[in-house]
Amino acid sequence: MRKFAFAIATIAAAFAASQAAHAIELKPMTAVYSVTRDGKAVGDATYTLKSNGDGTWILTSVTHGTSGMARMLGLDVREESTFRWRDGKAEGVRYDYRQDAAIKHKQRQIEFDWNAKQARVRDGKDSFTYSIPTGAIDRSSVALVLGEALASGTRDVTLPVAVKDHVEQQHFVAHAEEPIQVPAGSFKAVKFERVDTAGKASSWYATSVTTLPLRVEQVQHDGATIVLELKQR
Repeated sequence: MRKFAFAIATIAAAFAASQAAHAIELKPMTAVYSVTRDGKAVGDATYTLKSNGDGTWILTSVTHGTSGMARMLGLDVREESTFRWRDGKAEGVRYDYRQDAAIKHKQRQIEFDWNAKQARVRDGKDSFTYSIPTGAIDRSSVALVLGEALASGTRDVTLPVAVKDHVEQQHFVAHAEEPIQVPAGSFKAVKFERVDTAGKASSWYATSVTTLPLRVEQVQHDGATIVLELKQR
């Protein structure tokens, strides 16, 4: 289960608007996804988005292990991403990740200091500071930008993503429309695939409703595959 919650970071796409980037209108919402690891049930993940009332928004995900080993270990993951829009781009403000289980506890915080153009990271007992480019975001905000890109007709996107000790230039390409079945129903969907690291991550968006990802797949460092599928919105 190590680092498993990062596999579900892409659900932030639920909150991309259906307009161009400079005119994005976010709305509070909630979505529930089933979570599996290598085909075995883990539990459900609930995502909520709300406005902080100061021009920033917070995306919160809560995942509880309710099946199999995840239940035995008492897996509990909470992830919060605070962001804003500036000059037509999403911009990170703060990121907080916490994973608790019987044999593993993990924390990571990222503060985006835009005056200094630096990210300040605390990862457990370690700390890192590094430069960030304009438009840098955290993992939870990635698919928000992907959802906006799809809505505005963009099919090839490179995003500066702040991770543990550096910025990754994550490159995503959209494929042709295809049918997809998830617990929430049947849809025609467009698949975004990360191509700078082949086979790392893919997410599907309904072409009729681009505000929510339908399915997300993420390959872990240990080779396991985490899959999330939309159950309720």
